[in-house]
Amino acid sequence: MARPYRDLVRLAYLSLPPSIGQERRLVLAHRLAASELARRPGGDEIALRQVLLRRTLAAVILPWTGRLARMEAVPALVRGADVAFTARLDMLRPPARAAYALLRLEGRPEEEVRTILAGARVAQPAAALAAVAALEAEFGQGAAAVFRPAVDPTLARCYARPLNRRLRLALLMAAAASLLAAVSAPAVMSLREDPGSTWTPHLPAGPPTGLPARPPAVPMAVTAEPGAWRASTSLDLATWQARGTLAGDQALIGRALRAWGRPGGQVLYADRLDGVSVVLIRQGEQVARYTETAGAAKVSAFPAPRAKPDGTSPLKLTTTAEGSRYLLPPWVRQVSAAPLTGAGPRWRKVTIKDGVTAPVRALTGKGCWQGPVLRLRAPEIAHGMPYTMLDLGRLSLANAYYQPPPPAEINRYGPSELDAVPGGFSAWKGLSCTIARPEGEVEAATAWEFYSGRLPEGAHGRWVCLRLTDAIGGSSVRGVLFSTAHGRTTSTLAGTRRNTWDCSRLRRDVVAGVWWRAPSGARYYVAAGSRRVIRITLDGRAVAGPYAVSRNNNPTVSAINELGEKVEVLRSAA
Repeated sequence: MARPYRDLVRLAYLSLPPSIGQERRLVLAHRLAASELARRPGGDEIALRQVLLRRTLAAVILPWTGRLARMEAVPALVRGADVAFTARLDMLRPPARAAYALLRLEGRPEEEVRTILAGARVAQPAAALAAVAALEAEFGQGAAAVFRPAVDPTLARCYARPLNRRLRLALLMAAAASLLAAVSAPAVMSLREDPGSTWTPHLPAGPPTGLPARPPAVPMAVTAEPGAWRASTSLDLATWQARGTLAGDQALIGRALRAWGRPGGQVLYADRLDGVSVVLIRQGEQVARYTETAGAAKVSAFPAPRAKPDGTSPLKLTTTAEGSRYLLPPWVRQVSAAPLTGAGPRWRKVTIKDGVTAPVRALTGKGCWQGPVLRLRAPEIAHGMPYTMLDLGRLSLANAYYQPPPPAEINRYGPSELDAVPGGFSAWKGLSCTIARPEGEVEAATAWEFYSGRLPEGAHGRWVCLRLTDAIGGSSVRGVLFSTAHGRTTSTLAGTRRNTWDCSRLRRDVVAGVWWRAPSGARYYVAAGSRRVIRITLDGRAVAGPYAVSRNNNPTVSAINELGEKVEVLRSAA
């Protein structure tokens, strides 16, 4: 029994939110593991993990859970060298952390892990596995055989906790009062501010004769206190107060939760917009958008955007012929919008009412997606400077950045906002007509222009590395060559790589190569590198500097930087 129990505790511990604290996470992990083993002793291993993970991901964590005991239990640090890895692991979303536990701590094959995640109602098992692969790539090849979480929840140190009678009685009374209030309160109640709290329960009012023996299975809904973000150090969705005139509509919220198949959630928005009832609900690491008309209802689930010190994404509510409406973070005060057209942005002010924008039109034409781009300002957050976000057609928007080519400096904190430096808007305009809109939620999109210079036959080229970071921590990069000759600009796609640091402040060196057709019709293989690339070897011929050309039918290409390190090449197949 010891080994199955240890594995279940690790799975539950890694899947629970780190924000609740190590002690509460440890206590809950042991409770969940012990409960499932008691219900299913000697049961099927796959089914046991599916049920445990399903319960863990949907856990309703009460504010007082684990705080009334006289004993404090702290998980042991088993290898201090792996603390950095543990911190990075904790930044992944719960399904990805669960996938890591199953893959690396239990050693299960990928297909089996997919089965377990799917059975636990994880919406995108493949994305969870991709996030694990990205994490291991970040820590180097062979990380799975080297790195383990520094915390072992199956080993703990216990300490007596001198909890005085008066405090203990106050906590117990608060817990009892919360439960009594839940019995008599309306369906949607406030989430009291507590650093480790995620959900506050709601039970429907019982009949006059008392509570039933078993509470009926009705949805539980919570809302954050107005202004909760001002008292929090983590500006995530948990601090967004509910907005909309229907946020207290018990029937509507109940229908939305039942359509989503969840026992409860935090209401972010509920109202009628453009003739449609719209509800946004968050539970854990997902957000559902429920829409209802007289004839039909629809619910779609998305990964929740991750918390950031600033630059947090709005959430899209509706899209009509008039444009899209967005629910803004409660700290955003000003919004402007512009399409990806013209040489530069033409910003226009967007009206805001109760945190919701007026419709913002999304333009398309000639095979291009043209935004919109939003510029948001939150004077009370961080530096208060505007930040730009790009609508890629999903629930949340992507932070849009641009890095200009040499001689422009590279900011050690990362690329600039899309419109902060010259050339950014034109680079993104070109990308919008070259790259199809990406699938899934994109958290950040960077156009890293690493080379600008000559091409054969007098043409001029701009090499851009497009980096997309998704909402679960994965990434992809794509090389694009924009060439201009005789006043006409064309684009050519180079290679793609996934889950690397390429084209970010963590890995600034990049080389790309692609077959390019000149205005005369002749084909050349052109390769170019970023500022620290000092030599490109093409067909065995070393060329000093970051640019080389070949007409060989099957060219070989390699490159090194000024430190003598090999630089991987983004290249097309033909």
